[in-house]
Amino acid sequence: EVLDISESIGKGHTKKDVSYRIGNGDQIAITIWGLPEIFPVNVMNPDINLRRVDSNGNIYFPYIGLITAFGKTQDELRSEMTLRLSEFFNEPQLDVSIARFNSQKIYLLGEITQPQKIFITDVPLSLSEALGEAKGLRTETSEGSQVYIVRQLKEVNFAVIYRANLDSPAGFAAANNFYLEDNDIIYVNASRTTRWNRVISQFFPFSSFLNSVDSLLQDN
Repeated sequence: EVLDISESIGKGHTKKDVSYRIGNGDQIAITIWGLPEIFPVNVMNPDINLRRVDSNGNIYFPYIGLITAFGKTQDELRSEMTLRLSEFFNEPQLDVSIARFNSQKIYLLGEITQPQKIFITDVPLSLSEALGEAKGLRTETSEGSQVYIVRQLKEVNFAVIYRANLDSPAGFAAANNFYLEDNDIIYVNASRTTRWNRVISQFFPFSSFLNSVDSLLQDN
């Protein structure tokens, strides 16, 4: 079953429902103010303050040791680190932010001007914004009424498929309010073809399809 994206907007997937969760490979910038003799702030080389989330979802920080960053928001990680450092310092002042987003991405395939992979940041990314980053649809070959979003169900090796009709004002408006999630695949069908039917058969199981996404990008 293919759902219209307006049905998804009514069940979530709006901007207010999207919070960035730290993932493996993200680089976290941590600055502690007021304790320069212990935690110097290097404004000339800020990369010194970066901590990369390892394959186990952890980062290391002095006086704390290993702390799990995976799955937390920036505010949640800041709160936990502040609590842990409070055991050693009086009211530590922390600034925690994601300096480089490496863990979450979406894919744009099919009749798109510049098929590509886009990394998701802590600024929610809508369908229309993602298509804009890829320079839009190929005007001569794309079928604007057949823009599909394939989304993996949480903790299930299966996917749900949404369709956006960008040829209609209502569909275009809905695309502005449909926010993308990690591993979403946007596929634009070619006009007057049945290529979608051939592509859709590769989506299941979802994890197997993800292994071939990069080769599909190279084919465009």
